[in-house]
Amino acid sequence: MPFATFSCECNVSLGMGGTHPGRAARGIRTAAPAGACFFGRPFLNSGYVCRPGRIVRASVGKARDVRAMPIRIITVSKENSKGATLFAKELLEKLERYAPVSSIIVKPNPRNSIDPAVQRETEGEKVLKALDARDFVVVLDERGKELRSEDLAYLIAAAGDDGRPLAFCIGGPYGHSDAVRERADRVIRVSAMVLNHQVAVVVLLEQLYRAWTILRGVPYHH
Repeated sequence: MPFATFSCECNVSLGMGGTHPGRAARGIRTAAPAGACFFGRPFLNSGYVCRPGRIVRASVGKARDVRAMPIRIITVSKENSKGATLFAKELLEKLERYAPVSSIIVKPNPRNSIDPAVQRETEGEKVLKALDARDFVVVLDERGKELRSEDLAYLIAAAGDDGRPLAFCIGGPYGHSDAVRERADRVIRVSAMVLNHQVAVVVLLEQLYRAWTILRGVPYHH
């Protein structure tokens, strides 16, 4: 995709306590392809990453200095099957080479209600209690914004810039409560289709690992 070149002077709020005022890091040029900012999405394919206060050249295969913040995955679910657990464990071990990762399981439908709305609300209360005030919260929802792997890599890097731990929330069979969605800093989807929570966890772990290999310049993502 061709990109026109412009002087990067945008002032896009990242929702992370920082903005992009169009300044460049030392030794890095200020011209960037159109659409290079996060909300434009093609930032890494064009060879640039817009981050708070600077543009960083995103060379393929070149590691970048990214602060590794703790990652928590909060899932509303029953116990996983043995097969899903083994695959998730394998991905988790790979991911932990780059960042500390922990998992929190929230019991679905704690009040044993037959009303889906009540289930969502009670599950949402448990999810919110598992979050910290400083967390950068990413809610997974089939109605959320679709991200590329490069976009997720940027999100991780930006959270590191802002010093905020990452919390990824996977809802129960009826999705997330309004309160959880309102707490979210980002609402994303890993698929337009509804996924079983075990599948969603595996996909998320693989994408988090892939994102870190992008950031570290490891030859995994092509």
